[in-house]
Amino acid sequence: MTDDQREDDHRSLRPKLQVRIQAEQTKPVAIDPTTPDSLNNPSAEAGADSDKEGTLHQPNALDGGNKTAETSPASVKSLRLSDNIPPTLQWIPANWSWSKWKPVLRSALAAWIGLLLFLIPTTLNVMGQAAFLIIIASFLSPPSDPFIAVLQRELAILIFATSGWAWSCLAMKLAYIARSNKDPTASLAKIITGQYIEPAPTVIIAVFLFIGSAFFLYIKSRMGPGPFIFATLFGCICIDISLTTAVLFPFPYYKIGQIIVLPLSFHSAIALILSLCLFPTSQSATFTLRLQVVLSFLLSATKEHHQRLQQDVTASDFSATPILTAVSKAEGALSVLASAASLQKLDIIYSRFAPTDYTQLHSLTRGLIVKASGMSLYYTLIDPTRERFPITPVASIPATPTFSPPSQSRPPSPGRDQPRANTERVTGHESLDGGSKGLPNHRYHSASQVHHHTAIHHRKRRHSPHRHTPSHHPTQSHSSLLHFALSRAARAEPAVGVFESLHYLNLEAMHMSHPDSEAHVARATKLLSASCQDLLQSCEHGLQGACDWLGSVQDNCLHFWASREDKNKIRLDRIKKYEDLHRELSLQLDEFTNQKRFFILDPYRAMVTSPDEALTEREIIPHRHLFNCYVYQYHLMQFATNIQAVLGEIVRLETEREAPRVWFPTMDWSRLIHRTTWEPSEMVERDDDENPDVIPGLDPTSLTDLGQAVRRDPDALPPRNLLEKTANWVYHTVKNIGGGNALFALKAGMLTILLSLPSFLKSSAEFAYKNKFVWAVIMGQLTLARFRGDTTFGIVTRIISTFVGGIIGTVMWFVYVSTGSGQGNAFGLAAVCFVCFPFFFFARLYWPVPPMTNLIIWVTAALVFGYSYQDTHLASPSSPGYGIDVAWRRFVLVTIGVVAAGILSFLPPSTTIRLYERKTLATAATEIGSTYCSVISFANTRKEGETAVIVQHLLAILSKLKRSLVLKENVVYEFSLRGKWPAERYQRILELQIQISSLLSHLTSVLEHMEPAWALAFLKRTRLSDAGFQGDVLAVMSLISSSLRNGNPLPQVTPCPLLNRFVERPHGLNIVHEESEEDFGLPKVLTEETLESLQYLIFCVGVSTAFGIVTRLDKLMVAVKELVGEQYHIDGIGLPLHYRRGRALEMRSLVPTMVPESE
Repeated sequence: MTDDQREDDHRSLRPKLQVRIQAEQTKPVAIDPTTPDSLNNPSAEAGADSDKEGTLHQPNALDGGNKTAETSPASVKSLRLSDNIPPTLQWIPANWSWSKWKPVLRSALAAWIGLLLFLIPTTLNVMGQAAFLIIIASFLSPPSDPFIAVLQRELAILIFATSGWAWSCLAMKLAYIARSNKDPTASLAKIITGQYIEPAPTVIIAVFLFIGSAFFLYIKSRMGPGPFIFATLFGCICIDISLTTAVLFPFPYYKIGQIIVLPLSFHSAIALILSLCLFPTSQSATFTLRLQVVLSFLLSATKEHHQRLQQDVTASDFSATPILTAVSKAEGALSVLASAASLQKLDIIYSRFAPTDYTQLHSLTRGLIVKASGMSLYYTLIDPTRERFPITPVASIPATPTFSPPSQSRPPSPGRDQPRANTERVTGHESLDGGSKGLPNHRYHSASQVHHHTAIHHRKRRHSPHRHTPSHHPTQSHSSLLHFALSRAARAEPAVGVFESLHYLNLEAMHMSHPDSEAHVARATKLLSASCQDLLQSCEHGLQGACDWLGSVQDNCLHFWASREDKNKIRLDRIKKYEDLHRELSLQLDEFTNQKRFFILDPYRAMVTSPDEALTEREIIPHRHLFNCYVYQYHLMQFATNIQAVLGEIVRLETEREAPRVWFPTMDWSRLIHRTTWEPSEMVERDDDENPDVIPGLDPTSLTDLGQAVRRDPDALPPRNLLEKTANWVYHTVKNIGGGNALFALKAGMLTILLSLPSFLKSSAEFAYKNKFVWAVIMGQLTLARFRGDTTFGIVTRIISTFVGGIIGTVMWFVYVSTGSGQGNAFGLAAVCFVCFPFFFFARLYWPVPPMTNLIIWVTAALVFGYSYQDTHLASPSSPGYGIDVAWRRFVLVTIGVVAAGILSFLPPSTTIRLYERKTLATAATEIGSTYCSVISFANTRKEGETAVIVQHLLAILSKLKRSLVLKENVVYEFSLRGKWPAERYQRILELQIQISSLLSHLTSVLEHMEPAWALAFLKRTRLSDAGFQGDVLAVMSLISSSLRNGNPLPQVTPCPLLNRFVERPHGLNIVHEESEEDFGLPKVLTEETLESLQYLIFCVGVSTAFGIVTRLDKLMVAVKELVGEQYHIDGIGLPLHYRRGRALEMRSLVPTMVPESE
């Protein structure tokens, strides 16, 4: 058969597998820790309906797993109504349930009671001129959370407010000492004119105002969103109002802070009482509800696995996106679960189960999510359109089937000054069917010709049943190269990664292509489905049982009328139910481990038992299909083992906890002000999480054989004496002042002083006092953020929110005025608010808009009608008016404050999200390299407890990366004349780093279950114990980190592709190479017994995981080159000798192509 005939034959056999998976495009569930639990409850997205606290209705999996639960007529009607609602309002029916209305009614009643105290003349006079703060505090800090969380938040508010008051009193005292004109009998009318303002006291007050506001805003930036964010806000409000007013008085007016603290104290008392008396909920109930939500997502993912494995994965409409989406939602819900766990030990509850009893379940749930993520890897591995390298494109115009001269195959490259369209590069993970439609077939033929020529010298290989013999043509993924080139024909940047792309073309042709790939994938998936269906069904039953148990943990606790015998009978029935589930899962797991997992070995048994010459090339099945199935089976077994442990823990708790009792806190109450409801429990310490150069939670690396890897000061030797040590300490302390949070605090203090200048000058003090210019100061402090993009976003949202809130407040005021004679009456305002507050708080808790946008709307509305009523019923020396007068003054002052904050954010030192993202990725790359070394060290010399440290490091890295994912949403507000920010390139790097971190966690789990001899064989096969190969890997990590941190271009020729050396000695199905001198006591020639060994399965999973890490490092190198570019060009390196530069691939050309020398 001629080469052309062979090419036509294989072209007809070219696989058309198009498994569309969108894992990398699936964004994690955005769960805002500042919003209440019900807003962040992912059960609404999962379609779960809850009719009571802590109970979710899920499909009944105990009847076979394929039937869904019967839907009630009411729920059907609700679903039909929601279908007619616009998408922007879908959040209303999703949260329209009694369990969601409970916190709404509790919060609305607390605000209404605070309004009553505001309307009663006696209490209004007691609270003073800032009495309206009781209404504003009701919207900022509603009692929608469990009692412990409300207690933590309200204590923080009172502590910060009183601290601000104390700081203001100290400033007044020192200013009074420095004052020359002291007049305790001065009238208020003269005081507000500003005639008593003096330079020395004003400077002292300004200094205290600067320090106090900088301190509170530093805490706000350092702590991030959480229970302290409103505490710092009220601390700033207390200082701002107290000191901008105290500068007018010729004597120390210490009671100014009292009018701030009193309304807040009334609000805190109301919130705490109602959180205990009206629909009370405990921290444990919140935790079990959130845990139930996580398990419900995992249950949905398991059901999707059950269904997807039974489908034809080679069909064009096959998609594994529902699995990946469910796992992603479970990961997002896990972070919310961690926030509830942080206060578990402080809970006071009457129940059978102690708050600490759920700790083990929390730990097991984290493991379940990791294993569920590992199971979803299978659908990525079988997709040829995603696991391919992002190849640099070939010719950008259709070429003929034969090779042609350069002038015919490629248009001339435009000059550097010629304008070109600026288009983003189409990355290699995009689906083929979406971009290749409409292209003529001869275009794919041309691309195949180029790849055929590239890999021509690899055609003759030795046939072996333990090796994958490549076909003469690559898979269909190579046919996308021409479309890839067409999408990049018009570019403003030269191509990068050509060196790596050329090598990957050969590697893919040699190791990743087979004419029967589609048939092999279909058969392997069918066998995998047959082996896993029963175990998946048992996992569904176990997860459903765990969800049911979590929804019923509080049942019968308060049923005092039920007899002890009845309660005990119910408990014993539960124990039997979960013991049966545990027994069923254990039997299925044992049967799977000992029998059913061998189903996937059927196609490979002949390759093990038959001699080499008995098999033809087409009969040799690539071993990667078996390895892919092993990956799924391994993670499924671990997934089932974790569910088994969950059921065992449930049985233990049901057996040990016989009767309910009162459980008291087991943690020191002082921890209440040190821990936050939003801080993940995985973080041991929360350091400066906004520092892109630091990842909190990482411990120093331990000693290794080559000594400790530590950083040195390039400008100084280690200190030799006490003087040098002291100087070093002073140097680093001063250097740390230049950190992000400290610089932000200094700029915030400066902004406070600038906006307070009208109150400090005699000529404008009266105008500023009467028109409440302090609103501009407060809003400027609230708007200014560390990053310029966040500040700009705050400007836009606060102006819009203030306008909308002003309209709502004005409408309420006019409705209220209509109830009385001109100025209304207290009963009318109480009635209007009684009707409006429930709907306001429903939107306040569940409206899916940016939290600050939500807050400003309702705070502005409350301020408008609150100030209007106060000015018409309480004598005040300054009156901004009522109704529309208050609204427009508020709008103008807010605009002044936010615009001032925006202007200051552009002044140096200015921090951008762009720089933060790049430095964060650089730090993550460095720490990934360190963790990678720890994983390899663990495989070499295992130490007790080392796995926990590695997992902790990986969790810290993932937490940092996900935090940066949230921060970069506002980068679009960082206007730059230099050009558009390459968001897609940063996203690609971020995704690859997350993938590498996840794979390292999977590899750690695999190594933990691998016996020492198998671990050594694994290190030998994957070259992870080869110093030369490891040097290349670490060099790649170091290059990536350094380039990202400094923005320097990477060398055009790098150690990548690492895969070239990773597969340098193909092993096939063998454990060790046939020519290897070391066998580690393992068989060199694979036997059927070894093929069925569980250790061999774990070994193969480790090889596949290492392969995934190496390939993603290669992709990461090209992704970083896309961002920073290349340097150090060498003509002809990496190309075959028969290419010449003038007629071959020019690495710096706009549209690279490859044309052979004419004969």
